Order: sequence, then C-alpha cells, then structure tokens
Amino acid sequence: MRLTVLLILAATSLVVASNIVAADDPFGETFNSGFGEVEPVEPSEPRTVYLANRLIQRGQVNTTQPEPDLNETDHRGLASLVTAWRSRVEWRPNSRFDGVLDAELSQDWVFDLRPDTDWKTPYRDQRETQLELHEARLGYRTSDWALTSGRQVQSWGFNDVLSVLEPVNPPRMAQPGLYDADETRLSRWLTEARLYLGNWTLQGMVAHENRMAEQPVHGSDYYPLPAETKDRTPNHGWEDPDAHAGGVRLSGLWQGADLAAFVWRGYNPTGHLMFEPGAVERRYERLTTVGAGLSVPFDSTVIRAEIAVEDGLTWAPVNTTQQGGQAVRSSGAERTTQRLSWALGVDLTLPENSRLLLEYRTDYLPDYQPDMAANLGEEFNHRWAIGAEHSTLRERLTLSGVVLGFGGLTDSGQATRLAADWDISDQWRTRFGWVGYRAGDAVQLQTADDSDRIFWQLEWLI
Repeated sequence: MRLTVLLILAATSLVVASNIVAADDPFGETFNSGFGEVEPVEPSEPRTVYLANRLIQRGQVNTTQPEPDLNETDHRGLASLVTAWRSRVEWRPNSRFDGVLDAELSQDWVFDLRPDTDWKTPYRDQRETQLELHEARLGYRTSDWALTSGRQVQSWGFNDVLSVLEPVNPPRMAQPGLYDADETRLSRWLTEARLYLGNWTLQGMVAHENRMAEQPVHGSDYYPLPAETKDRTPNHGWEDPDAHAGGVRLSGLWQGADLAAFVWRGYNPTGHLMFEPGAVERRYERLTTVGAGLSVPFDSTVIRAEIAVEDGLTWAPVNTTQQGGQAVRSSGAERTTQRLSWALGVDLTLPENSRLLLEYRTDYLPDYQPDMAANLGEEFNHRWAIGAEHSTLRERLTLSGVVLGFGGLTDSGQATRLAADWDISDQWRTRFGWVGYRAGDAVQLQTADDSDRIFWQLEWLI
C-alpha cells in the first residue's frame, strides 16, 4: 500500500510536468536563491511573513554503467527518482530584524522501484529519505554592525568554481560535476558578526557545527574503495567547546578592486585516510588557513586572483604487503605538512546575453615526499574550468556548459556538464542536462568513468 501511494505521488508530479524541458545554471547567477520571484505581490499594508513552497521532481539515468560484479550494486539505468517538498519562510518584522527558515523533505523512489538491486545501507541512508535544513537563521543589522546566527552558507571566495578561499562551509563531493556552483557548499550552524568601517567590513565567525564534506559512500557508483570507510567525524561545538571553529575576515573596496584577507582555524573537511588490515578510517585534523584574494573589473571583464596557505595538513605513509595472495595496505605514523594553493579566474561578459568563464587552480606541497601521494596527491595538483552561458527567450531560457579538468589539459580526466534552464512561467521552472566523465590519471574521476548520466529537475512554485 505504501509503495502504491508513493508511486502515485511521484507519477503525478512527473506527468503534470511532462512537457517541460529542464535547466541549469552552473555559475549560480540566474537563479540566485531562487525564491525571490515566487513572493506574492505585497498589499498596501507591509507584510512581516513571506512564504514560498515548491513541489520538486528530479532524477538521474546512468547511461554508461557496465554490468556489476557478483554481489555488487547494479547502478545501470535509473539512478534516482526524487520527489521533494521545499518550503521557505522569511520573517521581517522591521527593517533591522529578519529570520529565515528553508527546509526540504525528499524521498528517492529508486530504492522501491528497483527492489532487486543490492543497495548498500550507507548509500540508502545518504539518498533515500532526507530532511535537509538549507537555512535557519536570525539576523539583526544597523548601519554600523550586523549579527546573524543559525544554519547558513557564508562565501568568502571570489572564483565561482575553483576557489581556494572557502574554509567556512564544507563541499559536496558525493557526485562530482552534478552540482550548481551555488549548491556546492553544505550549510552549517554559524554565528557571524560584522562591523562596517566605511568601504571596509570586518567579519568575525564562530562555527558551532563541524559538518564534514559530503563524500561518496559505500554502495555509490562514485565510491573508490572495496570496503566501507569508518568516518571519525569530530564533535560539534555544542558537544565539546574546544571543538569550535572560527575565523576573522577583512574585506573592502580599494581603487575599484574588491579585496579580502582572512585567517581561519578549524577542521579539514575532507580529512585523510588511515589504512589498517581489514579496515579504513577517515580522520579529520585541525588546520589553520590564511588566505587573500581580489576581484578587479575591466569594462566587460572581471579578473580574479586568490591565494591560501593551510598549516597542519595530516598525511601518513602507506605500506603494502601480501597476505594470502592479496595486497593489504597499512598506514604508518601520522605527520603534518603545509599546502599552498592559488587560483586565477577570468569572467567575460559577451554580447547577446552570453558569458565565458575561465579558471585555473594549483595546489602545491612545498615539503613534498613521495609517501604523501596516498593522502595528498602529487607535489603539484592542477585543476581547471571552462564555462559558457547564454540566455535567450527574454532571459527565461539559459543554455550552459562547463568542463572541469583534473591535472593537465588532457591527461588527467574531465567532467563535462551541458544543461538547459527554462523558466516557463512564474510557477514553473525546469532543468535538464547531461554529465559525462573522461577518466585519466586523476583519482577523483577514475571511479566516475562509467557514471555518465542524464539529469532533470521539475519545479512547481506554489
């Protein structure tokens, strides 16, 4: 009975939107927040509460996954079919005080539609039924200072895709290449204070929640290891006061350029792997990150540059031995090192509502040793991105494409994403696209090589 009802709900949302083409904006500008256009027209009397609801149907079809090995999950064909309800409430009792609650409840029916598939428990837990609190915060502001507290995303970087200045919110990495730029960061419980000093702003931030990066889990077609990893997530600040993270940032406008510099003390959101016979652990170390960046406009072009240093990065040498004819890995003692990262970006506004984006990032290990490769990669790790965007039909249809490169231009693999984004009306929004992977030397894409997929999202604004 439960399955029948769920299927009817999923089919209804899909049939109602069956004639709609889907869309995507990989650089996060077209749909910035995405809820502004659904606010009702304000009456003559000021309103203090604004409510917007969305019924969402999204899915994925894997087009290249091969037949699985014995006792492995079959990821061929339909990979996801989600129905979600997302609500956003904004409370503005006056010009200084405001509150926001943005939450989404979702159900992935693929686990019911394909019951014979050997879904692993970690994968079901990550995807099947989710209640995601995207934002829940209260804020108060004056002309001289502002204070906000709650679950939120704070962006400190300048580059859209390959920024090295984002220490506050952990990244989404479970499905590389499938996220919009404004969806690549997980929200986190934070308290932030700002002091306005003319053209400059001084920010102080404390993170109460130590939320780590969203990694591929055991059972996912992106998961790189044969066994499940034990995740040793650190305590939250409300559990252990010593586990709090935080930092200070100074930003402002000088000679037409946006400048910023910060220092942040917190946990490495991606951690490091430790191998033991029959077990793999992911541990998270404390880091100190110092960074700076700038953004300079030149007519229709914006040049961006960033640099950051991480101190306290942990790694361990990995030894391989033969036991029973099989290779067994074990980690040695943990050691710490530093990493220097920099990124350059060029954002070009082209005629006819078009845009071109070029970014390049390098991570450098100044004290490199060959044993670091298992945890940190090579001495130099390069990434690049090329993106294009074009809006048409009175800016309701946006066509976009982005190529994410790992390593050199051709040798280490790429993830390519093509998408169309169409606002059919004030009530209907659609998203449709394709992501393809080309594996190379980069570890990040070796497990994704057979995971090309079509994706879509249909939204009804209520």
